[in-house]
Amino acid sequence: MQLFELNVLPYLGKLYTTMENQQPHKSKYESVKNFLFKPVIKTDSNFFKYSGLGIQLSVTIIVFLFAGLWLDKYFETKFIFTLVFVFLGFVGVFYKIFSVLKELDEEKKQKIKDGKKG
Repeated sequence: MQLFELNVLPYLGKLYTTMENQQPHKSKYESVKNFLFKPVIKTDSNFFKYSGLGIQLSVTIIVFLFAGLWLDKYFETKFIFTLVFVFLGFVGVFYKIFSVLKELDEEKKQKIKDGKKG
């Protein structure tokens, strides 16, 4: 005596008939084309505009650090060039952050100003 009976044939028949009734795609490559060329996320958001800023800032400091280390080794000094170049790197990074924040603030003010007009 069988405890469990598995009758799958009616379900497979329903699946086969629903697959037959589906409309064929217009083009064989339509779904690939939509996947590759249709934008998934809006690119005008501030997140994507400034997402690379952190990497850019850290790379700037690291490049200045290695430049200072190389100059210290080349001129056989202890750590003078390293300190100077790391300081210059930080100054450059803070200037970049300040200019980006200023630009972002101006864009916000412009959007608010345009919103009040319209």
